[in-house]
Amino acid sequence: MKLFNLDSGLMRSLSKFTDCICLSLVYFVSCIPIITVGAASTALYYTVHKVLRHDRGYLFRDYLSSFRSNFRQVTPVWLAAAVIGGVLGADFYISSYYAKAENYFFALTVVVLLGITVWFAWVSYLFPYMARFENTRRQSMKNAILMAIAHLPMTFLLLVMTALSLFVVFLAPFLLFLFPAVYAWLQSYILERVFRKYMSEEDKAKEEERYKQDLC
Repeated sequence: MKLFNLDSGLMRSLSKFTDCICLSLVYFVSCIPIITVGAASTALYYTVHKVLRHDRGYLFRDYLSSFRSNFRQVTPVWLAAAVIGGVLGADFYISSYYAKAENYFFALTVVVLLGITVWFAWVSYLFPYMARFENTRRQSMKNAILMAIAHLPMTFLLLVMTALSLFVVFLAPFLLFLFPAVYAWLQSYILERVFRKYMSEEDKAKEEERYKQDLC
């Protein structure tokens, strides 16, 4: 039956579904040491963009290759981002605790919450950016926040998508096994529209040529 041919829509969908589960599980495992979260997130986005979206390369090989090659570059950036996020989280906890008694702390809580939102938007750009562009750590961190600010509609859309995704997982916790890969996949449709604006025509042509070669 054509329905069960390897090239049929059903079989391709099942293959993508399985790939999402496998990639998500690999991501969870590689995040266990905590300090590897940045490298794992970079490898996740790289693999989703290359393998799942464009059917190039091999799932595990490309994930591990990206993880190893980016580990030294990305890990210090992740640790810096984690410290900033931890400080903001602690500030939010303290200010919200005292907000019941003092209006000043309520106002501070709102400010800190805004800071957390900006931090999350920055991180949402940061590791995908490092997966797609070669740059220094400092320049990567700077460019990520500049992109988040320069493309506010896309950033807002990204934040809304994130909130909705987390809400869906909250309602159906079993989807957690799909969440990392599917989230990165949806994220890539937003971020790639931004990233391509910063790619030269030569880089775009080279990427298209690699797509064609991998499909041959």
